[in-house]
Amino acid sequence: MKLNIAQPVLLKQIQRCQSVVEKKNTKPILCNICLKALPNQLEIIGTDLQIAISAIQTADVQEEGAVTVSAQKTFEIVKELDAYKPVELSLEKNFLCIRSGLSKFRLAMLPYEDFPGMPHNETSMSFDIEHHILSKMIQTVAFAMSSDETRKYLTGALFETQLSVGFRMVSTDTHRLSLVQLAMPTMTQNLQTIVPRKTVLEMKKIAEDEGATVEIALGETQVRLHAGAYTLVSKVIDGTFPAYQDVIPMNQPYEARVGVASLDRALRRSMILANDVTHDLCIQFTPDGLHIAAQNNEQEQSEEFVEVDGVDDEMSIGFNGRYLRDVLNVLSSETISIKYRDELSPILLEPTEQDGEKYIVMPMRI
Repeated sequence: MKLNIAQPVLLKQIQRCQSVVEKKNTKPILCNICLKALPNQLEIIGTDLQIAISAIQTADVQEEGAVTVSAQKTFEIVKELDAYKPVELSLEKNFLCIRSGLSKFRLAMLPYEDFPGMPHNETSMSFDIEHHILSKMIQTVAFAMSSDETRKYLTGALFETQLSVGFRMVSTDTHRLSLVQLAMPTMTQNLQTIVPRKTVLEMKKIAEDEGATVEIALGETQVRLHAGAYTLVSKVIDGTFPAYQDVIPMNQPYEARVGVASLDRALRRSMILANDVTHDLCIQFTPDGLHIAAQNNEQEQSEEFVEVDGVDDEMSIGFNGRYLRDVLNVLSSETISIKYRDELSPILLEPTEQDGEKYIVMPMRI
């Protein structure tokens, strides 16, 4: 194995692939990345057995070959090299040598034959999506993914395809739910797949890095993403996602329309004096506007007022302020519709300037 490659290109490849590699693992080979010198190309692979990422870039390859070396050490070395000088990778006995300018490093290797590599394709359908749309959809649902490992099926996002709807993402931690969908008439089958949090976030990074059309492939046991130089393959979560359609409020009798920025500022200020743990706020809907009140254990208080449209009757509902702000922070709409029924029923939030997004937040007893 012997090749030359530009430092910025190599660094970007290693950085993306090593992001899925565990720094400490009971299997030393899984702390490594694989470097494969192919005709005129360098492929780098990183994996933790649950998720694997491959990156392929053009390189000046004199000798083909494959090695595995420490992901962390290789990344730290390449990061510190001069960006204007090419990097040479070559083998010397049982070591990988990294040369750039007057710098030379020698890294120990583990057998390439022991490296798991990229999993075989086990998907059953695929579709293309624009990178910025995928990134926005993931941003919409990421905050509502649960961190409760005892309910593994909630720790990821549901990727769902429907012939009559298109592509939909859903996430929930039982306190709030986020749903975003994209009309795609080219869907070939109905499918539900729960994609792990780590995979979802890596998909977003790759989509943003590449800035190109992304291909997503789904199956009962696997999800794959291909964008530009990168291919991501991940196992999916084995479980049944909750019947989220049953919890989406229908025919809410009351509605308030409010500016996103003004409501977010009021919530942010109110939470300064809210309970540090529960972040509970009391929001009173009135014809004049929203009255937002907070109080903590030290009897400190705050009061805020936000103008709204559409409110005819008075009603007070308690909320976790952080849950409301999480919704507001992913919106690109300037105004939001808040639909509600009573003090104990979930509310439905929908941006007024775009379709396909729904957010549900459960109330609190105050």
